[in-house]
Order: sequence, then C-alpha cells, then structure tokens
Amino acid sequence: MFLKSHAFNVFLCTLIFCIIHYDISQNRNILDQYGVEYFCIATKHIPNPQKLCLVCYDEKHFTEFCFSIAKSECHHLNRTICNSCLFHHVEQAFQITFTDDVYCPELDCDVKFDYNTVRTILSFNRDKKLVERYDRFVLHRQLEQMDEFIWCSNKLCNVGQLNEGGILNNVVTCFQCQQKTCFRHRVEWHQGLTCEEYDQFIDFDYECSRRWIVEHSKKCPNCPYQIEKNDGCDHMTCIKCRHEFCWACLADFQLIRRYGNHRHDQTCRHYAPNE
Repeated sequence: MFLKSHAFNVFLCTLIFCIIHYDISQNRNILDQYGVEYFCIATKHIPNPQKLCLVCYDEKHFTEFCFSIAKSECHHLNRTICNSCLFHHVEQAFQITFTDDVYCPELDCDVKFDYNTVRTILSFNRDKKLVERYDRFVLHRQLEQMDEFIWCSNKLCNVGQLNEGGILNNVVTCFQCQQKTCFRHRVEWHQGLTCEEYDQFIDFDYECSRRWIVEHSKKCPNCPYQIEKNDGCDHMTCIKCRHEFCWACLADFQLIRRYGNHRHDQTCRHYAPNE
C-alpha cells in the first residue's frame, strides 16, 4: 500500500513538473487554464524573466505579474499590467473617486473586482491604514443600506448609527452630539408632537418632497443650489457654481486634492490622518 501511494506521489509530482516546464517553454498560459491562482514560477531558471507592462511601459520582473485575479471572473488569462500599476489603478479609484466600484484595467476585460480582490491589491504596498480605510468605507456603504441605519439630523455632526427597533423607536439620540432625530421624518425631533400630530401640521405632498430631498440631495456648500446624487462616487461638482466638494462631509475638494484626505471632516468615512 505504501509503495502504491509513493508511486502515485512521484507520478503526480512528475506531472506537475511537466506542466510547469511546458508552460515556461511555450506561452505560460496553461497554469491559468488549470485554475492555479496564486503561483509564481522560480524565475532564476527563465532565460529572460522580464515582461513589458502595457501601462508604464517598463520592463518589470516576471514576479510583478504573478498575482492572478481569476477569482474576479476576469476575461483575460494572462496579465499585461504590473502589480505597481494595478495597485495605483485601484488606489486612485478608491481615494480619488471615493467608490468601491473598481474594475479590472486589463484590455477588453472591465470586470468589477470583488471586495477580497480589491483588498488584496491594496495590500501590495503593505499600507495597513489604507486597507483599514477601505474596510471602513465598505462598512459605511453597507450600513447605509440597512433599514435601521440613520444619519444624525445635525448637519455639523455627520455621524450615523443603527437605531435598534427601527420605526418602533422614533426618537434617536446621537451618541456624539446628543441631538435627537426623528427616525420616521429624518428631521430634528419635533418636541411636544408625536409623529402623527406632526403629520397634521405639514402638507403631505410637501413632506414627501422634503423627505426625498433630504435623502437624495444636499445643498452646495458654496451656493444655495440643491444637488441630487443618483449614484457613483462622493466627489461632487456643483453644476451651478462648479464648486467641488465631498458628498459625505461637504469638505472642499480642492483642499483635499492639494493637501490630502486629512482635509475631510474627521467623522467622514474618507478621512485619513495626516502623516
């Protein structure tokens, strides 16, 4: 039994060696076709372990192209963009456009990266703070989709929290500034009035419009123009005065671009301490 098992192991190792050898001598596509996702060939045996990156046009060591993104269902078998350029592509999508919708930059691919792929790529530079910011950003995005999540009605606070009980608990006290917010109407708590009594004092159509505006638009911090945000990143440009600002905290984006993400409000999901 031991001899059979040993013989099988020898056969398996020989088969793997043949596959790797054939791949090196031919076109290096077979490993991808066999589903090997995290594998680097010992390049000291390759005559010219260099490859041209189609973004920076630098000759890079073959290990710069070893990380496979096959789990993201990419359409390409081999990579033509090096790790450094791939990192900068993902970093820019996250830090400049403030979105977690990151797509593969390889030619004719354009597949959206999943959370684990983006996180792994951001780890290339071993910047723990960057990875933590991405985790915090994704967490905030997920919280905003929860029925019990609510933002504080104090515009100067900009803190959100989960309201245990949801609509059954209409008075939400902000844990940071202590302002009370009506969970149903998304306004500062109408002291002395129940939600039903408050409804009688306002025009129903007007209130529906007001609530939609509160949930889907904000006033430009540079002019009185109301701006609607349908989708996409948090980097906004007012169509009236062309002022650029962060949707989450209303910080001036010119200052963010010039000095860094520490110019966001400290409660903003995009804030990063100045190093």
